[in-house]
Amino acid sequence: MLRLATVLLLALPVPAGSALAVWMVPPVDSEAAQTWQGRVPAADSRGYDVLAYRLELDLAALPPQTPRLVATGRIHLRLLAAIPHVRLDLVNQFEISAVTCDGLAAAWTHAGDSLSVVLPVAAVAGAEHVVAIEYAGTPPRHGPYYAGLLLRTHGEMTPDDPTDDGPSVGNVSQPYSSHSWFPGKDHPADKARLEMTVTAPDTLTVVATGRLLGTADLPAERRRWDWATDYPVAPYLIGLAVSNYESWYESCGDEALEFHVFSEHREIAASVFAPTCAMLAWLQDRLGPYPFTGEKYAQAEFVWGGAIENQTITLMGQATLLLPERSARLVVIHELAHHWFGNSLTPSTWRDIWLNEGFARYCEALWLEHTEDRQSYFDYLALLRRPTLFVGDGLLGDPDPVLPNLLVYDKGAWVLHMLRHELGDAVFFAALRDYATAPELVRALTDRAAMTAVFSRHAGRDLAPFLAPWLDSDAVPALDIRQRRLGQGRHLVEIVQSQSGPFFPLTVPVRIFAGAQTVDLRLPMQERLAACEVATAAPIDSLRVDPDGWLLHRTAVAPAPALLAASPQPNPAEDAVHLAYWLAGADRVTAAVYDARGRLVLRRALGVQPATGSRDEGGEPLIWSWNGCSGDGRQVPAGVYWLELRTSRDRTARKVTLLR
Repeated sequence: MLRLATVLLLALPVPAGSALAVWMVPPVDSEAAQTWQGRVPAADSRGYDVLAYRLELDLAALPPQTPRLVATGRIHLRLLAAIPHVRLDLVNQFEISAVTCDGLAAAWTHAGDSLSVVLPVAAVAGAEHVVAIEYAGTPPRHGPYYAGLLLRTHGEMTPDDPTDDGPSVGNVSQPYSSHSWFPGKDHPADKARLEMTVTAPDTLTVVATGRLLGTADLPAERRRWDWATDYPVAPYLIGLAVSNYESWYESCGDEALEFHVFSEHREIAASVFAPTCAMLAWLQDRLGPYPFTGEKYAQAEFVWGGAIENQTITLMGQATLLLPERSARLVVIHELAHHWFGNSLTPSTWRDIWLNEGFARYCEALWLEHTEDRQSYFDYLALLRRPTLFVGDGLLGDPDPVLPNLLVYDKGAWVLHMLRHELGDAVFFAALRDYATAPELVRALTDRAAMTAVFSRHAGRDLAPFLAPWLDSDAVPALDIRQRRLGQGRHLVEIVQSQSGPFFPLTVPVRIFAGAQTVDLRLPMQERLAACEVATAAPIDSLRVDPDGWLLHRTAVAPAPALLAASPQPNPAEDAVHLAYWLAGADRVTAAVYDARGRLVLRRALGVQPATGSRDEGGEPLIWSWNGCSGDGRQVPAGVYWLELRTSRDRTARKVTLLR
């Protein structure tokens, strides 16, 4: 994401000065998240394999006019079985004027966002065909991000910017919105080659996945741009950006960098994008060669609240580009890291989306460690760790919804952080590089088993038992520590996992303070009780479990959070938004709303509110509602907003998408 695509995504709002990056628009946690109610494309092979797409797109009308796309989609496919028809994905909003197969007219039906094409020739397994669909219409807002192919004007989301009505075209197709603007098999497991021809006014620049083959001027002040890639690309990662860009280009070693931004943001974009080459070099050092060498890496601005890692062209949302610089640069490293994790190694099913987002999120923390210091690394991971430690957020190994979902970002990064501690730096980083460069995975498909196999090979043991409870449950270990003297300066230190849920085989760091002496231990836990003897010169004063912050864990008697909020309801919302929250004790509460750029929209003092008891114990929540207006009573525009609650002891925030 996303999320977006990809993208979007964090448990905190981003007022000025915050260090936390935002690049998508999901709700904060998956519990009660709004699942998109549209049609999810079929995940089976459907009896054919797509070999290549050729898309011919004419942007016949752009905002401020009513947008209109006139297009032809050609799908080169190979039959895996002798099937009489092929089922493609394409939204019903388009009007189809013709369908052919190998140049012959073909019968077809189009309903439920599914296009069924009857082959006009005898079906033979292994045979190759080219199915062409001519269609036209206005691409709809689509999918869980209410995106798809977005056709807007520059100032649509930032009305306080200089008045520039130039058009902005960009796509957010993650997870399954590519069929909202072109026909195909909208599933990540079927990668294919791509050719894309785009016709637009000659005042605009067109940037797309792959390399530019050339341009041609056409009558009526229009221009055709021809793009292609020989690297296989998943449908959701096919990218397109069009606007009256101000562009610049750089060489970075053997790779070409491109930057395309709105002229009003040229200065801030140059600063945000300045470390791109350094980031690329660092990622290549950590992860191996750029997987799409010889084409380019472009970053292009478009009008949206997040960013999305389309293959060889990251689309940087206008609102994200305008974040505080440190946060915006973390978005840059996140989306660039996706070109290894997601774009090269693409999950074969959406249930493994954490292999995209968790790895890219973790690269943010590693970048801070590289450019700042080790403490920045730990501080950033602490920001991602919610007070609930992801308990109640669903399963990382099978998230619901797939996206938007913060779990796959933040808990995914934490699993890698804990795995680093378990293996040690030398083994972990060797495994990370081998995973990113495994010949059978590069520019192909990955899954949980493939990732586990690579890391297990480096660890010298099967890591599936280590990963399973983090991926297949939402529990965390409850760790109790105790010690007793054995005499003559010897002590027995014991760690007990007392949670009722699954057992976590992990190594627990313990720090012992004994007079002026400090002793650090690593206690491997292969069962619920682990013990070791320790010799100290003085009696033990105290013991600390996980003093540096390597593990997600709680003590057996950990108190409930002082303030806990659920996801906003509804989300997305068209009018009022309701936020349920729980207080461990009576406290004074203040509510606030921030927009995607961190600007205060509204602040309300709610007064002293009573204790509710914990959510886990069935406490009845308090409700705060926002009517979608600013502090002066004016209706705010559509976009992404943060709902914040503060007490004297705590704060929490949840993200909501407001539709108009």
